[in-house]
Amino acid sequence: MAQNHLINGFFPPLLILVAATIAVLFNDRITGEWLTALLWLPYALGAIGTLIALQFSKRQLLLSILLTVANYLLIRSYLQAPITSELVRYVYTLLVLCMPLMMLCNQLVTERGLTHPNTFVLCSLALMVAGLAAAFYVLEGANIVAWLDRYFAPRSYAQMVVSVNGLLFSLTMLILSLGLCLWRKGTIQIGLFFVMLANTVPLYCLDVPYISSIFATAALSIALLTGIKTSHDLAYRDQLTGLHGRRKLFERLAGLSRHYSLAMLDIDHFKKFNDTFGHDVGDDVLAMVASKIAQVGGGGEVFRYGGEEFTFIFHGMGKKEAAEYLNEIRELIANTPFIVRDRSRRKTATAEQRGKSTSAGQKKVQITVSIGVSEKAQGREQAEQIIKAADKALYQAKEQGRNCVKVL
Repeated sequence: MAQNHLINGFFPPLLILVAATIAVLFNDRITGEWLTALLWLPYALGAIGTLIALQFSKRQLLLSILLTVANYLLIRSYLQAPITSELVRYVYTLLVLCMPLMMLCNQLVTERGLTHPNTFVLCSLALMVAGLAAAFYVLEGANIVAWLDRYFAPRSYAQMVVSVNGLLFSLTMLILSLGLCLWRKGTIQIGLFFVMLANTVPLYCLDVPYISSIFATAALSIALLTGIKTSHDLAYRDQLTGLHGRRKLFERLAGLSRHYSLAMLDIDHFKKFNDTFGHDVGDDVLAMVASKIAQVGGGGEVFRYGGEEFTFIFHGMGKKEAAEYLNEIRELIANTPFIVRDRSRRKTATAEQRGKSTSAGQKKVQITVSIGVSEKAQGREQAEQIIKAADKALYQAKEQGRNCVKVL
């Protein structure tokens, strides 16, 4: 599940960056009204993205958009002159150092909405950096630029402007951002990495015509796409398990016309488990089970139906063949010992880690599931009928001792 999520998450932003690169290669064809539109497009996209981020109270998305617009504005305002100018070198060095650092800080600080103190702290930090940068230049401009030139002096090479130490710093920030992206695996994390990448590229190719406009447009398009995907996940994806929820299930069923099998899975004795160990541990069980059933073979799709129930759809597959894949999942869950951890360890454990190690004073329990399978057939063609049949098979599995798969 996590691997597929990463692949699906990386592909659209990567496609946008490829399109931006192609646009740069053919930039000589951008003229007239198209050129005017291109120069103003980042501001329009920034305004739209800001509204989306505000609507869904997404601080990381909002700050990445504002930093992108600020980066573009400074490039357009100050970096269109020769690099020999003191002010140009000063602004360039500040962008090379501060832009990726601020974006990494934004990515590093956990998303808690716009009203959380984190938002105030990060915004204050950004404004403080901007204010200090302006004050230092006004008070000690020549000395500050001379000191920065000693370590981050930019040099022109063909159509590139490169500060070697600045480039190393930018690459370090990008690697750290990619590491966070791969670790946290969230939609926003992926988007933030690609937004940083799209903002970094123009800083090293300033002599290429329109590259800042094209890549700012790409960065903001990625941010918009991330915002739309996030809102989609809020509506269709279960936050605890990371699986699609019931709304997505019924939309998928409504669009199916050919033969398919459907299964209902229920965690055995889940209510008793909740009563004994508490709802926090119950959530850990749900997350662990979800991480296992997401590995189902046969191209099966998995949804959280509600509570401790999950639903599988196998496209173009009979119920007996589907039952074989489901039995593998049942055995996988039954053979995975679950450790009832103390509160502090539960908070830091991932879904895959829960139940894999133990220590003195921690209780090891076995989690089992029961599964009922049905299929689309004559006299059972409506989704509700197939779900009802799978529920009946699930009831039979419960009646026959649980921890088994029944086909109806």
